[in-house]
Amino acid sequence: MDYFDKMIILILLILMSITTNDGSHFNGGTITWVPLYPSSNSSSVPITITQSYSWVYPTVPCATSIPSTSAGTCLACVGNCSTAYGFTNTSISILTDCYSWSAALGLVFSSRPVNITLNESTYFWVGNRGSAWRTLTNVNGTGSWSIVSLIDLRRRPDGLINTPPVAQIASPQYVVINTTTAIKIPVSDVNTGDNIRCRWSTTNE
Repeated sequence: MDYFDKMIILILLILMSITTNDGSHFNGGTITWVPLYPSSNSSSVPITITQSYSWVYPTVPCATSIPSTSAGTCLACVGNCSTAYGFTNTSISILTDCYSWSAALGLVFSSRPVNITLNESTYFWVGNRGSAWRTLTNVNGTGSWSIVSLIDLRRRPDGLINTPPVAQIASPQYVVINTTTAIKIPVSDVNTGDNIRCRWSTTNE
């Protein structure tokens, strides 16, 4: 893979028809990360992983450590786990803290950054999988979902640890049924000149 061909994993939502007891309360979100010292030559690389999610209010209240029904669950390695050097499936809780909510819109927004140190050359996919996707028009609101992010700490040709691009987009996005809608995704990147692309899921695994 070209080191300049960096991925944006915005939201990987996998909808399947399953039954759940949690109710329909999840609106989507992102898992992002940045290296704290991209120019460091150390073999140990500290990074900040930030989970940001949106929930249905008042099913999920504005509080710390939400969703409480999933207490104890952590992010898991979901791909290339043989090169997830320094990461374990008990490293980072999926619980996040509310920072904004709107009763009128029926939304709660939560986020939590966590610092973790991994080994240089770490390359794996980390994910949060759950159920209780919010009710959508013409879609059962009990579908499962998966939000995934690629953590790639292999050094670039310029010797730096790559800093992923940042996308600014809120979830959920509303569209009119049977109407073509353009959704703009503003993206920025501190590594000037890198190739930025969006990629979309082509599988339900």
